Amino acid sequence: MKRRRTKKLSSNRVILYIAILALLWCANYVHENVVPTLQAKQDTCILPDNDKPTTEIASEADAEIPSNTSKANKVRYSGWAELPAERKAKELYYAYHTISEEDASDSRRNYAVCFNAEMHCPAWVAFALHPSFTGETKRIDNYQYDPQLPINIQPQLKRSYGGDYSRGHLLGSAERNTSRAANDQTFYVTNIAPQIRIGFNSAGGAWNNLESFVDKQICNDTLYVVTGCIFDEFIDSDEAIIKPSKAVNRNDNKEIGVPTAYYKALLRTRRGNTGKSVTRCKTSEIKCAAFIVGHRSAKGRKPSVQEMISIEELERLTGEKFFVNVKHAPKHEAKASDWGL
Repeated sequence: MKRRRTKKLSSNRVILYIAILALLWCANYVHENVVPTLQAKQDTCILPDNDKPTTEIASEADAEIPSNTSKANKVRYSGWAELPAERKAKELYYAYHTISEEDASDSRRNYAVCFNAEMHCPAWVAFALHPSFTGETKRIDNYQYDPQLPINIQPQLKRSYGGDYSRGHLLGSAERNTSRAANDQTFYVTNIAPQIRIGFNSAGGAWNNLESFVDKQICNDTLYVVTGCIFDEFIDSDEAIIKPSKAVNRNDNKEIGVPTAYYKALLRTRRGNTGKSVTRCKTSEIKCAAFIVGHRSAKGRKPSVQEMISIEELERLTGEKFFVNVKHAPKHEAKASDWGL
């Protein structure tokens, strides 16, 4: 009797083991195939090529917060490596723009903007640069209001500001020519700031040269950029002092803040072709730095070590917190050799 009972128990154990293995296999399949798909649908963006986020949205609560009332030091999408933290300030409004590509079943992120309602000018625009954003779409030139923000805080920009100032893109039109939808959004006025035309935003100007320098840093792993404005008094690299000022926008006769300086904060992998998201990279695999240019006519001025500072220095200067989703970013250092200088 004992032997029979033992044999029956052994048979039951085999069946139990098989059932457990089957459940483990099913759980692994769901984890590998179903869960990532559900997570990807939470956030309406597709990242360039191999740069997939580990977490799409910080939390459901954060996703519901209106952009101009969000908590300090929070970020809307934890999968967007380029994003600075949102700051709680009555004059700051946030918008996150995505695009639907013709050959894609889902949406892809375009850029995020922090808009300063008091200055009628963006504080910063954050975006990813990657070869997949390059196409043959022609420049749209359709300057329009940002549909995500109140119209009454935005400048009218059907024509240039007037005087010495042109309508300067923080995310360039040429950097989003993969589709009409992508290019069209670069002409939202929340992406536009007054820039001195001669010697700054024109060919060979200081800002134009910095934009060309940044475009050369684009890689297969994705380059993350925050382009921003400084409105306080600024001392340029040659000790020139640029005082805060305002101008009148001839389109609506309203005052606009004129930036004293513009900056670009950059982050990417050192190799540029790791195939990994920067959120999964070690500190030693990432490089970052910021470049600041005083807002004045300086034709022929090119990016140099004098304009380069660390991300931590830029944070102290602006009060922003950059690349908060990239926990291992070496924000304390800026090496000229990393950027070909």
